[in-house]
Order: sequence, then C-alpha cells, then structure tokens
Amino acid sequence: MRALVTGGAGFLGSHLVDALLARGEEAVVLDHRLRGKALPEASLARVRAVEADVCDPIAVRDAAQGCSLIFHCAAMVGIAAYSGQPARTMETEEAGLRNVCAAARLAGAKVVYASSSAVYGRAGGSIALDETLAVSPESNYGTAKRFGELYLAAQNAENGLRSAALRIFNMYGPRQDHRLVIPRFIGHAMEGQPIEVYGDGAQTRDFVFVADVVAAALAMADRASGCEVVNACSGLETSVRALAEAIVKLTGSQSEIVSRPMPDNRTTFEVDRCYGSRAKLQRIAGRFDPVPLETGLARTISHIRACRAG
Repeated sequence: MRALVTGGAGFLGSHLVDALLARGEEAVVLDHRLRGKALPEASLARVRAVEADVCDPIAVRDAAQGCSLIFHCAAMVGIAAYSGQPARTMETEEAGLRNVCAAARLAGAKVVYASSSAVYGRAGGSIALDETLAVSPESNYGTAKRFGELYLAAQNAENGLRSAALRIFNMYGPRQDHRLVIPRFIGHAMEGQPIEVYGDGAQTRDFVFVADVVAAALAMADRASGCEVVNACSGLETSVRALAEAIVKLTGSQSEIVSRPMPDNRTTFEVDRCYGSRAKLQRIAGRFDPVPLETGLARTISHIRACRAG
C-alpha cells in the first residue's frame, strides 16, 4: 500500500510516516518545508518527498498518484497563528482539503482528515464530548475544521469519496512545536522558569499522546467505510494546573506555577471543561488503552532532554 501524508514533516504527520514505514508501507510526504521540522532525516530518506504547498492543486494531485490512502495533516499551527491570521487559517483548511479530495477521487483513495475537538466549542458542558452532540464551534479554527467535516460528508454523498475525520483533542508528544502548551511547560520547568497558567488553571483538557492519535488514524484507515467522524482522545480530563504540577514533578524542577490573566485573543479558544468519549473509536477499532498521561509526559521529557543534549 502507498499512502500520502500531507504535512508529513510536521508533528502528527511525521509520526504517521514513521508508523507507515514500520508497517512496511510506502509513504509519500508532501510538506511546504521538508527539513528543519519534525520528520527525522532517516525517515525522509525512505519516502518519496514532495516539497510543495497543500494549496497547490497540481502538486497534491501528482503526489497522490498511486496512493490508496491520504492522511491530510497539513494545517496552520498554534493559537497565535489562528488568532493572528484567521483568514489564512481558514483558506489553508478550505483549499488544502479541496485539493486533497480532488486528488483522492482521481486516485481512488480514502481520506483520513485531522479535524479537532475545537468543533465542539462549548457543546458538552460537564459531560464527555461524543460525536452525536450538536457542535457549536466558536473560534475561526474550530469553524474551519467543522467546514472540513461537512465538506467530506458532501464529497461522500455526491462522489462516493470514503473518509474519516478525527476530532483530535489536546495532542502532545515528542517532536511537538515548542510553542504549544506541553513542550512550553517542559521547557520552562527544565530552565527553572515560572510556568504560567491562565486564570486559576482549573480548566480541564483531554491530553492524548501522539501515538494514540496515530493508532486511531491507522485504525480508521483500515476499518472505517463511508464517511465517519470519530474522536481521537484519552477519555480523561486533567486540569491545566495538574498538568503543570505533573511536569514540575517529572522534571525535578523548582519552577513556580503562577497565574496570569487570559489574553484577549484566546477567549474564543477557551472552555472550562473539555474531554472526549472513546466509545465510537472503540466500536470501530477495537478496545485499546490510551497511554497514561504520566507515561506520555515522561517520554516527551526524555525526548526534549535528548534534543537539548545534542
């Protein structure tokens, strides 16, 4: 089998590429910058590499030739990017997915799309978020991801395109961009700097290790049919303060955890509670236990330490 991974040099994409190679599959990586991101050089040497923008329809079409699967991970990264460049964020989502779907139709490929728990907005309140809930995205990023899910459903209805959209919760792990919350907390802890949380840090999130998201993506690629939407989550909620405390403990740091006001540009991205249900994923993919948070944090810390040591 040959699979195309858009954004394959990024965080999730690079882990998907490594998993595909470990399974003995052929991988094509399309990314606007192949080097200097997350994909190891050893992995890059084993794939067909295409340095191009996912918004280039010809590049995406050519990269997808001969592929039976397309994992679409290319996207803008981080709240600073989403809030600072809202139009570009939405344009990248729309154009990228449109090009991927057109290429998939020509190649006869299934699409696995990296959506986000941001589509839920404040839909769940105090309950575990599941795929039957009426979603209500509030951020431009959540709106763009919800459009992607609806576009895939329309492509299935109109053209029979098979797809699965993964609603990914707060993913973390080795190779993640240092600007995101867990590697940022780890970096500050290692340096003995204060770890800043917004408000009192009581807001909860569902932190899911990248290997679990990869497992969900591969399971949906192997077993899903038609057009599916499924959560990729741990099923557990952890407060941001408890996360910071765990990182301080695991790094042996003396860092202080301090509170700061919420920046204005983050208000549409913030909810008090957010954790997902794994029931649908387990019905489709079978039961598998997620990596415990402390284990995933320890692996991430070990990776960051190794990178810093050179």
